[in-house]
Amino acid sequence: MDHADPVEAVGPVDPADPTGSVEAVGPVDAVETDGADGAVAAGTVSSPRPVGAGRRNRLSGRRRAGRAEADTLGWALAAAPVSAVSLVLVALDARLQHWFVLPVTVCGVLIALDVVSWLRRRIDLFDPQALLGVLGLHFFYLAPILHVTLDHWGLFVSPPTDWRDALGAMAIVNMVGLLVYRWLLSFPVRGRHSAWSGELNVSRFYLVGGLAVGAGVLAFGVEIVMFGGLSGFLAVMTQDREALSGMGWLLMLAESFPLIAFALVLVRWREALARRRFLVVWLLISLALVQFLVGGLRGSRSNTVWPMLLALILVHLLVFTISRKALLLCALIFVLFMYLYGLYKSAGIEVVDVARGDRSIEELSSETGRDLPKVLLNDLARADMQAVLLERKRQGEGDLGYGVTYLGAVTLLVPGWLLPERPTTKLVIGTEVLLGPGSYDRDRGQWATRIYGIAGEAMLNFGVAGAVLSFVPLALLVRWSRRFYRRARDQPDLVPKLLAPALGVATVLVLSSDLDNIVVFLLGRFVPLAVVVLLAFSGPRRKVGLRPRGGGPAHARTDLAALPHSDLSSAVSTADRPRWRQPAQRSAGARRWRGPFRTGVTLGRETLR
Repeated sequence: MDHADPVEAVGPVDPADPTGSVEAVGPVDAVETDGADGAVAAGTVSSPRPVGAGRRNRLSGRRRAGRAEADTLGWALAAAPVSAVSLVLVALDARLQHWFVLPVTVCGVLIALDVVSWLRRRIDLFDPQALLGVLGLHFFYLAPILHVTLDHWGLFVSPPTDWRDALGAMAIVNMVGLLVYRWLLSFPVRGRHSAWSGELNVSRFYLVGGLAVGAGVLAFGVEIVMFGGLSGFLAVMTQDREALSGMGWLLMLAESFPLIAFALVLVRWREALARRRFLVVWLLISLALVQFLVGGLRGSRSNTVWPMLLALILVHLLVFTISRKALLLCALIFVLFMYLYGLYKSAGIEVVDVARGDRSIEELSSETGRDLPKVLLNDLARADMQAVLLERKRQGEGDLGYGVTYLGAVTLLVPGWLLPERPTTKLVIGTEVLLGPGSYDRDRGQWATRIYGIAGEAMLNFGVAGAVLSFVPLALLVRWSRRFYRRARDQPDLVPKLLAPALGVATVLVLSSDLDNIVVFLLGRFVPLAVVVLLAFSGPRRKVGLRPRGGGPAHARTDLAALPHSDLSSAVSTADRPRWRQPAQRSAGARRWRGPFRTGVTLGRETLR
């Protein structure tokens, strides 16, 4: 780029962010990290002076070559450790000396590419593709191997003749699906990546959010009154959860207010919280306790785990960057909580005996069947379930649903008095596949309440082909949620920052959940905050981004390939960041600009403002 014609930007820029994108006024093509290695793709931005085609082609060719080298290195870093672990485990355990290890290892390599990019900091910490990659490495690779080595099978159905054959067959299906998944993710993001076209009316957000919190507190108070006070509420939540039947909308309203209140506090005092991080820790602890009291006591771990994960992402986007070490510590705490909560879910109030010293955790775990392998293999994976389901389908067990389970999941939104006759759900179809035709009997309480995952539910409806094709919507969801998340990360607007966490987590949960689980998650974790944001939305505003100083014809276009790669990777708007995070360095001869946080930001000799 000609340095005599600097480019201005609205808002300062963080040169430390290697995954940024340039937002511009006028006709702008995408400038985003592309693919798992986070390489930057060239776009165009309006400029009064074009750049020579020869230099543009040379730089574009170098960038393509660099991206190819990064892809090769990423695949090598993914394949080497996964293959080495498989070889070591096969040598140590004779039960793993079976052909099923080969397709399982291939699945591990295919999904580990995203984990490698995440560890190399090529992908943002909470990028949906990265989170799904971390979960997928356990889901597709570690879980099948652990099932065999630990000889742990959580199904109360007739097992396959050889579990390894069933796991290997399902691994082949997953391998084909992951190849489709990787192919769809390999396409560059095309089209315009413009700035967000609206803004949040903060004053209205505080007002509407405060009313929503008040409504949630009122709904929680109604629950306590209905059950005869706090003691009665605790008794119902721990011992008589059947009494909660038919109270879904009231429960959803009552359980939504802690996260909305947390978002209000972050938006209102985010600069002060950025300077005093210990306050954020206390806020997270308070949120966990309140959320557990409001929704966690009724036997659902997701009512506590998912709001806490959403809170972490909100902190990451609104206040300060969360480190990978902190995320790892939080992940260990989550796994421990899921294990202990599993004991509470099965034993109820008897978990108090452990605190009193009357019984040990090992005794209670043995009595309830809730142990750490169950958390890792049955709560965080679906390997044995999908393997059995595939074998049953290959044997011709049960009829195909042809999409009826998806229809049944959507009708969860309709109140029972409005739609008394419900469509056939996964309870009926899944029970008859796992236990045999005609085995479903609701009067006698004979049905299989299982979660099959996206591939498993697709198999119930459309057979093996459906399981493979289920990776297509998964890849499309990942592409869309990544684009929305990057918009929330790179732009100062509050609307995408508040909505992106729930949408990203929902995309990750699609892998191991059924559609009805996703509907419940969106209703409880996304819709309440989204309604508050929608009511506080003030409509479109002037877009922000790069614009040429001194005007220039709107049709003039300059290829961003002419920008140095380091400049492209650092051009990220950080106007929403607190003062202490604003870079203050500038190069010689550059003019300093005082932004909204009174800090100057430069990029080479171009002054960004």
